[in-house]
Amino acid sequence: MFLALSEMATDFIRRLVPMVLLLLGSDILAQEDPEPRDPREYFFTQSFGDFPEELTEAKKAGKIGLMLFFEQDGCAYCRAMMNKVLNQRPVQDWYGKRFVSIAVDIRGDVELTDFDGVTLPSKAFAIQRRTVMTPVITFIDLNGSEIFRKWGMISTPEEFLLMGAYIEEKRYLDISFDDYARQKGREPGPEVFLTPVDGHEQ
Repeated sequence: MFLALSEMATDFIRRLVPMVLLLLGSDILAQEDPEPRDPREYFFTQSFGDFPEELTEAKKAGKIGLMLFFEQDGCAYCRAMMNKVLNQRPVQDWYGKRFVSIAVDIRGDVELTDFDGVTLPSKAFAIQRRTVMTPVITFIDLNGSEIFRKWGMISTPEEFLLMGAYIEEKRYLDISFDDYARQKGREPGPEVFLTPVDGHEQ
C-alpha cells in the first residue's frame, strides 16, 4: 500500500510541476533571460536525421517522444520563435527533459530516415508530412505516430510551455489545444502566422 501511495504522490508531483512552472512562468519569463542561449545548441538535439534511432534513444531516456520543428530560410516567424522562445533557458530545460527536439528544413537536401525507415531529403520528408509552410510544430509519440500538430508561430515562451504541458498530460486525446489554453486562462491569438514554401510571408 505504501508503494502505491508513493507512486500516486510521484505522479501527482510530475503533473504539478509543469503547472507550477506555467503559473510562475509569466513572472519568470517576463524578465527576459539576460543571457539567452543559442537554440541550435541548447534546444535542438544534434541529430543525424535517423528518426527511428531517435525514437529508440527517446524511449531509453524516458522521454515522451519527438518534437519536429519545420522551418526554412527566410521565414521571419521561425526566426522570431528562435529569438524569443526557443532561446529561453526555462523552455530549453523543460523541453529537453521531455522531448527529443529536431529542426527540419522544408527546402533542404539533408538526408533523413523517416519513421518507416525510408531515406529521403528533408524537403521530400516535409512534403510527405504535408508541410509546405513554416513554422509547423509536430509531436511524435514513441510509436512514431503524430499526436499533435501546431501550424504557425508561437509568440511567447509561456504558450510554448503550455503546449508542452498539453502533450505531457495527454489532453490532446480529449480537448483541443485552444480550449485547453482557455482553461488555463490564456486566450489563443486570432491570427496564424505562416511562411509558404516560396519564402513569402502571409
